Amino acid sequence: MTASGAEPGSRLRLLHLAEGDDTSGYFPQLARFHDRSRYQMSFATLKPMAPWLRDFMQDQGVDCWSLGCRTRAAYGSGLARLALGLRRRRIDVLHTHLFDPSVVGLAAGTLARTPLRVLTRHHSDYHTRIGKRWHVRLDQLTTRLSHVVIAVSRHTAEHLIEREGAPRDKVRVVLNGIDFERVRVSRPDAPARLRAELAEGADHLLLIAARLHPEKGYETLLAALPLLRPRLARPVRLLIAGTGQLEASYRALAATLGCADSVRFLGFRRDLPDLIAAADLFVLPSLAEAFGLVLAEALYLGTPVVATRVGGIPEIVVHGVDGVLVPPNDSESLAQALAELLTDAPRRARLAGAGHDKVAARLGFETMVRRYEAIYAERLGHGAA
Repeated sequence: MTASGAEPGSRLRLLHLAEGDDTSGYFPQLARFHDRSRYQMSFATLKPMAPWLRDFMQDQGVDCWSLGCRTRAAYGSGLARLALGLRRRRIDVLHTHLFDPSVVGLAAGTLARTPLRVLTRHHSDYHTRIGKRWHVRLDQLTTRLSHVVIAVSRHTAEHLIEREGAPRDKVRVVLNGIDFERVRVSRPDAPARLRAELAEGADHLLLIAARLHPEKGYETLLAALPLLRPRLARPVRLLIAGTGQLEASYRALAATLGCADSVRFLGFRRDLPDLIAAADLFVLPSLAEAFGLVLAEALYLGTPVVATRVGGIPEIVVHGVDGVLVPPNDSESLAQALAELLTDAPRRARLAGAGHDKVAARLGFETMVRRYEAIYAERLGHGAA
């Protein structure tokens, strides 16, 4: 018998627990790339599962179930159902993702005595930075309830250890991965077609793709536009690909700043690679960022990036080599960096060609999944207690 209780040579039962939907493609790719010879994967969600996500998972041969919690008031009963489900399905490895699913999931896994409990920490210092003390305590609780915490960047790992007191031997760094089959333009003429459609006569095209949330630095970016326009001889347009409850606020802010005519809100887009390839620069002025996967996607597609020197971003973007990094919450520095790159096409071309090979070598999604599975095997082989 192995430490999990599974018979030697039999497949281990692996459950990934998430929230309910997935606009990034992360969980479908876990289904695609997991080692089917070693793991029988299941997928569960804390909240009602998006129908398209269930359909995709089931097409991949993955057993799906949902706890159906529509509010946090339902988490207690959801926790009990999950603990029962873990026992009935005899899950060997519980791997939780995101904040709420990890709090509920790891508590349930502890009650069910699941042999190996793994947490991927997708956020870094956000709760500490904004002073959410109870969220920090729950982050610390999830660390205690897990056998392994996977940090998506060295910055996240350092925060876990140095600020939250996580045991160093419990924390592993596994950089997020990219499915390169998904991050490619749909057809050769797609970027030019989108540019003609969306630029509306603007010669310079900027793109940000991120949820409409304060930590993504939208206020800094919008405030930089009026500072940027006088430094350019030709017009500039900012495309915003993302959704969130603050869209009306950001539209009002753009109007107040006098730059609403330079901004287009695109909502959620499934053609993001085409949009990235169409842009002159990809911008991400985050105030906090555990990793910044979309920056790696932009580098892979050959679009230069301007981002902030926060969190895990410097682990992806090398300042002056494949992008430019500026201080967070600094509209003047952001405007200056954008102006310098937009008026220097040869420099943009040098930056554009520098990041592709690095991302291709280091950040493949299958490589990430194999590292996850190596951690499972190591911990189960030595016992997870």
